[in-house]
Amino acid sequence: MIKGDAGLGGYMDGSGTCASVRSQLGVYLTGSIFPADRAVVVRHLASCADCRTELADLAGLPGLLRRPACQTAAEVSGSGKPAPGNPSPDGAPSLGGAPSLGGAPSLGGVPGRGSAPASGGGQLSRLMRSMARRRRRRRLLLALAAAVLVVVAGTGWALRLAQPPGSGTRAMTTVLETNLVGGVTVLTDAEGYTLYWFSPDNPTMSACDASCTRAWPVVTAPAVSGAGVTGTLGAIARPDGSLQATYDGHPLYTATADKRPGQANGNGVWDSGGQWHEVVVSGGQASAGSDRDGS
Repeated sequence: MIKGDAGLGGYMDGSGTCASVRSQLGVYLTGSIFPADRAVVVRHLASCADCRTELADLAGLPGLLRRPACQTAAEVSGSGKPAPGNPSPDGAPSLGGAPSLGGAPSLGGVPGRGSAPASGGGQLSRLMRSMARRRRRRRLLLALAAAVLVVVAGTGWALRLAQPPGSGTRAMTTVLETNLVGGVTVLTDAEGYTLYWFSPDNPTMSACDASCTRAWPVVTAPAVSGAGVTGTLGAIARPDGSLQATYDGHPLYTATADKRPGQANGNGVWDSGGQWHEVVVSGGQASAGSDRDGS
């Protein structure tokens, strides 16, 4: 940037006056020019129509404007005049004062070119209106996206709340198998633990409540038959909404008394108001065991 009288003033008497002034028009528009150089530019613009035209063209290029100037110009009305109470930064002339039609106020008090078109102010006004429309569209799209997210989230929660208590997003399948325990073929889970039925149960309801299931864990449904398993598999709904597997109409349980596969320590036990039996697989029917001791 050229300073003071040693700057542009040194070129005023030479043939490069217009070139020197035009090189300062950008900083003049943004208000960053030194006061002495500004005075030189204003005096030259008053007498040079070509430089005024150059200045008007530069005023329509948003890339040469600082952000505060753009923010101020965004408030410009359709007439191209600045909104009240919004002076240009650093004392620079308002863009609304660019050379205009018929003697309208021009930059830095420089007279207009009479009938010359106000290309700078008009271009800037159209540019600012276009930017404002784009901002409004972006805000509308963001609001619509937020609304869609709210609706999707609300739908997800509604579907989750509509599920029965205790139900998961996907059911785990229980595989039922058979094993020879103490010389008797009994029904087991996939790990080989003996399965039991409870005498007070019926084909549609379990009599083993929440405290009971701590000692006699429920076999969850759905269940599928493994090798050697005969009989009918089914399921009942428990009071908490979960599903319990059944075999030939008997709700199924394991026993915490069995510490490893191949045991039947729960067979013949009286507990929770009834007797527990291992599920014996014989001819496709489940039956009570012999109440033998577990092995």
